[in-house]
Amino acid sequence: MWLTVDGERCLRGAESRLLCRAVASMLSELAADTEGDPETHDFGRDYGIDWFDQWDPEQRIWLLEQVTTALLTERVTLRPAAMWEATVDVIFQHVFEAVGQEIDQGMADERSARVEDGSWIQDVILVLQQQRCRAICVGEVADKKTQWRRLVMQISDRILGFAAYHVIESYRDEQASKVAVYLQQKGLPPDFLEQMPPVLGPAETHRLTQRLRTLLEQFGHEG
Repeated sequence: MWLTVDGERCLRGAESRLLCRAVASMLSELAADTEGDPETHDFGRDYGIDWFDQWDPEQRIWLLEQVTTALLTERVTLRPAAMWEATVDVIFQHVFEAVGQEIDQGMADERSARVEDGSWIQDVILVLQQQRCRAICVGEVADKKTQWRRLVMQISDRILGFAAYHVIESYRDEQASKVAVYLQQKGLPPDFLEQMPPVLGPAETHRLTQRLRTLLEQFGHEG
């Protein structure tokens, strides 16, 4: 379960399909990064979100598995932490980057009713329609990527709500006392910024990857 703007719930319909598609794509990249010699493998793609980018691929897989399970099922309700909020941000940053690639390929030139079936753009539109309970028509604008970033962030905001870690990180180093007061005011745990993913070995990472793939298949997307 996840505490969204609309209350505590699990994602369903177009929301869950978009989430699974993004996580499956990310998992494919991260699983490849964990193969071979751990001294030489890549640390994965950077998304510009430090609370996700700083971790090893194995830790990123753990974060994705935990967050995806909480978003899709009733089995897990995560204790508030910056790393969970950042992981949701990263998932939707991945969605936007995929949409951006389609824009570069000329797939965003048509209005919503005529976008290519199976595209990321179509998936974003379907989620917006589900969240707003009405049809969505995306018209022509000069800066398509700015427009689509705004639309993807609207989806993320509806699911994640207010991301506390953005505010806390802005004055964490210089105003430690203010951080403690802010956490208390918002009802967040004192270790909100200190919680971090565990370091996993190859066997644990493999089991976790398989568990996440099984979850994604259950909700209609093969990882």
